[in-house]
Amino acid sequence: MDSYEHVSYGSIPDDDNINDIDELERLEQELIPQPDDYYGILNVSKNATNEELKVSYKNLCRSFHPDKHNNEEHKRIAEGRFQVIQQAYEVLSDPQRRVIYDTYGVEGLNATWELGPKFKTPEELQAEYEKQARLKREQDLENMVRSRAEVQLTIDATQILDPYEPPVFSSFGQPALAPKKKGPLHALTKGQVQQLFMRHSFETQLGPQTRAIFGGSMVSRTGMGGGNVMGTIRHTVSPKLWCELNATVLNPRSLTMKTVYNMSSDSFCNTVVKARTIHSPPIVTVTAGRRLFSTTTGYMTYRTGEWSLLEWGGDVSRSMDKSHVALGLAGATGAKQKGNYSCELQTGIIASHLAGDYTHKMDNQMRIRIAGSISTVGGVTASIGSDHKLPSNIRFGMSMECGVPTGVMMQFKISRLGQKLVVPIILSSEFDFRLTFLGTAIPAAMAMAIDQLVLKPRRQKQIKEKIRELREEHADILANRKAEAEDAQKLVTSSAERKTKMEESKKDGLVILKAYYGHLENLIDGQEAQEREGVIDVTVVLQAMVNESRLTIPSGHSKTNICGFYDPCLGESKQLMVRYRFQGQLHQVKIKDNAALIIPMRAHLI
Repeated sequence: MDSYEHVSYGSIPDDDNINDIDELERLEQELIPQPDDYYGILNVSKNATNEELKVSYKNLCRSFHPDKHNNEEHKRIAEGRFQVIQQAYEVLSDPQRRVIYDTYGVEGLNATWELGPKFKTPEELQAEYEKQARLKREQDLENMVRSRAEVQLTIDATQILDPYEPPVFSSFGQPALAPKKKGPLHALTKGQVQQLFMRHSFETQLGPQTRAIFGGSMVSRTGMGGGNVMGTIRHTVSPKLWCELNATVLNPRSLTMKTVYNMSSDSFCNTVVKARTIHSPPIVTVTAGRRLFSTTTGYMTYRTGEWSLLEWGGDVSRSMDKSHVALGLAGATGAKQKGNYSCELQTGIIASHLAGDYTHKMDNQMRIRIAGSISTVGGVTASIGSDHKLPSNIRFGMSMECGVPTGVMMQFKISRLGQKLVVPIILSSEFDFRLTFLGTAIPAAMAMAIDQLVLKPRRQKQIKEKIRELREEHADILANRKAEAEDAQKLVTSSAERKTKMEESKKDGLVILKAYYGHLENLIDGQEAQEREGVIDVTVVLQAMVNESRLTIPSGHSKTNICGFYDPCLGESKQLMVRYRFQGQLHQVKIKDNAALIIPMRAHLI
């Protein structure tokens, strides 16, 4: 066994390649008041044509153009809102500016970066500047030198669970000595450290497209072990090709060349060439893959193993590293691609296997993985594991693996910012159903109990506290948007009254009777929206938006960006409920925030 090579058990989902945003960080990003949504202002979808933009702009001008109002207060309010509407139309009607806005938002149009949102005091701006500068320094330092470490401590606990006590015999006719009394923790002393593995590496940037990695590893097993020092140079040749050269310094020395080439957006080819000595040909591994479906990729791998060419390589008939071919599939499942799966069939001269695994990401920052394999070398194995994201960028995971003839093993892992501690515990050298059941059921029950009784209440408390902080932090912005929405409703009131009379006179007229937006669970039948916190009355607004007996609110943008709406309950789930009369019948429809609303196509009789 090469001391610098190490293959993890893989029962716990690895978090190295998963960009997982903390729940509170994501909440903070989502709840920061965003700039005006130009599509929402014009009440059109992001795929709207120029003709649809023009029609919507004309309809809004009828209500918000300053010349349409004689009241001085209304004229002043209309001037402010009309400027926003006009700016949105000018941007979206210009193809070039629309592309920039779709890609970079308002910041891209301004070509400057504002420091923080509006309505902040100089002290708050200074504090935010210092915070951003500190984060940038920390990010720059992390990009300069990235440190990764892993410690794996394998413990043999077979003698703890099933201890062997040698029999005591009498000698020369003397009675046998009474066994010594043993404490309750005596069994723990029979545990043994079977293997210790440690690995540490540093990564630094050498150039715009070149990185260097320096590290070392050591392994100790049953009193014997070794270590090695290695260095890696990784260079990006082009957006489609990057290569990597790895070399070990101590014995056993090796030189590995790896290339990754993306032939297109749907296909790739990876090559690994590893030379351990100049006296034999290098071992070559080639993997070619192609996307078969939207979320599924198929691949094929060929590994030469140790081989010889004429006299170069000598006799390799006794070598254990033989060639093999593998076919596999990997992909994601679910609407939000929360599930990831892979399966592989390998055939070789010595080692052949059929393996598969499935990982599912839960909504509560937990991942669950189920895996199994049938191999000519390792027999039959199955494993189930899960890990949970804790505060401070910490992940804790545990898994249970059992097989024939590998036995039963439990594994724990804790990781934080590239540092890992893995503790596999061998419970039995043979398959034991009782140990497998207890080792799976008890930890699963404990994990669920801790999650439901400790972690979940803590998360909910943190989320509520974060929402409260964000509401206080952005109180001025939220109050300003509420005032703008109320002013907008004043402007459209007369237009809504005219449309109500017009629609009532039609045979197929659409009349909005009541419309509420917000946290509708707080609303009680027979109670006005103003009397309940987190709910607003938008009846006038929706009636003013009716055009030719039809009301359309496209999906894809928040309702808070439509003229006359604002967010009445920042951080909480919101719904829009509309009661209306169409063709002489009463209807009611309720949708979630950001969903599309089309009336009367989605009519529900009351």
